[in-house]
Amino acid sequence: MTSPWPLSLTAIHVWPLRIPLRQPLKLASETITHAETLVIEAQDKEGRSGWGEASAAPTMTGEVLAGMAEVARRYLAPALLAAPFAAPAEITHRLDRAIRSNTGAKCAAEAALLDLAARRAGLPLCDFLGQRRRDAAPCIAMIGGATEAAVLEAALAAQARGFRHIKVKLGLQPDARDDAAMIRKLRAALGPRAHLSGDANMAWRLPEALAFLAALPEGTLDYLEQPLPDDDQPGLAQLSAQSNCPICVDEGLHGLADIPACRGIAAGFGLKSIKLGGLLPTLSADALAREGGMQTTLACKIAETSIGNAAVLHLAALVPEVDWGLSLTHAMLTEDIAAPGLVIEAGQARLPAGAGIGVTPDAARLNRFRI
Repeated sequence: MTSPWPLSLTAIHVWPLRIPLRQPLKLASETITHAETLVIEAQDKEGRSGWGEASAAPTMTGEVLAGMAEVARRYLAPALLAAPFAAPAEITHRLDRAIRSNTGAKCAAEAALLDLAARRAGLPLCDFLGQRRRDAAPCIAMIGGATEAAVLEAALAAQARGFRHIKVKLGLQPDARDDAAMIRKLRAALGPRAHLSGDANMAWRLPEALAFLAALPEGTLDYLEQPLPDDDQPGLAQLSAQSNCPICVDEGLHGLADIPACRGIAAGFGLKSIKLGGLLPTLSADALAREGGMQTTLACKIAETSIGNAAVLHLAALVPEVDWGLSLTHAMLTEDIAAPGLVIEAGQARLPAGAGIGVTPDAARLNRFRI
């Protein structure tokens, strides 16, 4: 291993992208037709590049794509170019000093620097950051449909392609009990070995969530993700106390302090580096959750390219276990910016070969989707 430190940067390039999805994804609060995502390139004096990505997620981080790009150019780039880095921890510290909040923009910048450092060291990112535990991880098939028939068809098709983890978007029906009826049918169709979860994306209030869970036999769902608004922790505590279904907190996780605050309430967390400000804070969040006996699922936002997905896959290679699955989203795009990008086969994503994250964007595609 060649030491990548000190790491001196000569340029930071910012690429705000808008890429169509293969088909719209209907959520409780919106229908997503395009991915809006920020890619950052960090270059060293030898001409090597590192790449990082973070999708815009206003309901999670409060950031929109234009603002993320402006923050990256105006605040983060000057801070990163100001002086060499001697260690990974300095990256997080300098980004936090450059501007408050803006965790998505910081995530893309931090990931680009870590990718560059790993490439300089000649190591895959997971080996650069820690001790690799696995070379592949099980992926979640995300199912969102306007009708019960469409959800059943898509879930069975995903299972036929080898996906064991199925996650269904909930909160689209006028009555939560209709969602419960759909989940009962889906469990019967997929069988007991499928890992079936539901994500309500904050669609319900407490009475609706209670009605949903009351209509499900115990064990129907492996976990229910964010059934209530992110600020309703008392309601979440009551829901957890009155149900045996494991609760996963996603939108309700804004920082590391939220993890111990949810002990005894949540069974686990949906970890997205855009919420936590980078890959290193995400590893810290995973460790903190497991100290409290809770599980995690690592996830990309809808829909990041292979750049962001590869970084999360490297995190999945490092965490103690991946029983709740890994949510990679690049396959939702009409076209990926990396060529070749990540490949998911039989429901598994395998680490790409090579140093850093192992994938590099195609310049023509970056320019085509740039806004």
